[in-house]
Amino acid sequence: MDYLIYSLAELRAAEVDTAVLSAEELATAQKRGADYAMIRSVLKHELARRCGCDARDITFCYGEHGKPHCDRQPFNLSHSGDCLCIAFHHQSTGVDVEYIRPRKYDSLASRFMCDQQLQAFRSRGCPQEEFFACWCAAEALVKHAGDTMWNARAYPFIYQHGRIQCLFADAPHIELFTPSPGYQGAIAYTPAIP
Repeated sequence: MDYLIYSLAELRAAEVDTAVLSAEELATAQKRGADYAMIRSVLKHELARRCGCDARDITFCYGEHGKPHCDRQPFNLSHSGDCLCIAFHHQSTGVDVEYIRPRKYDSLASRFMCDQQLQAFRSRGCPQEEFFACWCAAEALVKHAGDTMWNARAYPFIYQHGRIQCLFADAPHIELFTPSPGYQGAIAYTPAIP
């Protein structure tokens, strides 16, 4: 498992190679904006480098909840604020990065934290650091499963001493990381069997 971190501002200043995008991707970029084309181009170039092919040959299929897949190389991506993270693994992976900003921590936490975690979070006064670690962990777990945040409580975990401990069977490994100052990240993946 590995991941790459990009500054969106730096990518915007570079020239975007839209020649690698399909007609469908270009149409989507017209609706979603220039950042979509830029991110998709970076993704296709990195996948092509890893797969030893031309970036124009990289195609995607989509899961039930819209998660893109590449048959040649499993990946997942997330972006927030100025940060883009693309994660790669030999199996399904989920990654989330979040720009740390004021939020309604308690009301949002009750939507995705299991009862045990929510009680501990509230008893500690709803700290911002813990909220973003847990939010990113929940996003990474549901993305690993190909699910949505509407079902996040189906992947219970607790946050202790700066780490995430999953409370469900066959849970992936999950790591918290700091992709850039002012950001929180988490990645979920199934470790290789030795």
